[in-house]
Amino acid sequence: NPFQPRVVFDEDKIQSLSKSILQDGLLQPLVVRKTGSRFELVAGERRFRASLLAGIEKVPVLIKSIDDQKMLELALVENVQRADLNAIEKAKAFYRLVSEYGWTQEAVAKSVGLSRPSVANFLRLLELPQEIQDVVSRGTITMGHARALLSIENVALQRKLLAQVIKEDLSVRVLEGLIGANKVSKGGDLAGTDRDPYLVDLEQKLTDFFGTRVRLESKKRGGKVVVEWYNDEQFSGILARLGLS
Repeated sequence: NPFQPRVVFDEDKIQSLSKSILQDGLLQPLVVRKTGSRFELVAGERRFRASLLAGIEKVPVLIKSIDDQKMLELALVENVQRADLNAIEKAKAFYRLVSEYGWTQEAVAKSVGLSRPSVANFLRLLELPQEIQDVVSRGTITMGHARALLSIENVALQRKLLAQVIKEDLSVRVLEGLIGANKVSKGGDLAGTDRDPYLVDLEQKLTDFFGTRVRLESKKRGGKVVVEWYNDEQFSGILARLGLS
């Protein structure tokens, strides 16, 4: 399946599934579509790999006539519901539905059984540097750690804190404490000025509400709210949340 959202396959789980198939058979058919004189796998790659490992030569299949968009949706939904993709794989699949097929975040959320803010949070992970995305993909840090790092603009500081999280095996709460209790200076170092915990919490709530990064910058007199967007669809979503579209 060229639209397969899963990149990493857990070999131990494939081995376990292979043993189960040898014992009980393949309980659910693979889903395929016809392309010329051949067939293309739509859903069930884990079962397919496990069957090959078990030495099975023939498996039941369900043949469907579907287009590329539906193929991506089926592959995504199956992986999300049956064997979780890692957070970056989900984010990339969601982004593909949004960028290539024009889905709204609400439509993606409904398709995979998540809330719109959850989908927005996954998409925001793609704003992280590639090396941090790779660490999330490998499961070295959690999505919670990644979301905390997203609150920092300075990439060098993100990397510095990431190294500290890995070295000291810091929890998400401890990382948030390191970030939230301090304000990031323009030079990229942690300044000693404490941020108002209320503003830190409100910033996160606004980020979840709009589905994109929101910064609250307070000054001696007043301040400003900065709402970022990264494509036209995201901007339209912000306007819709404000009742302006």
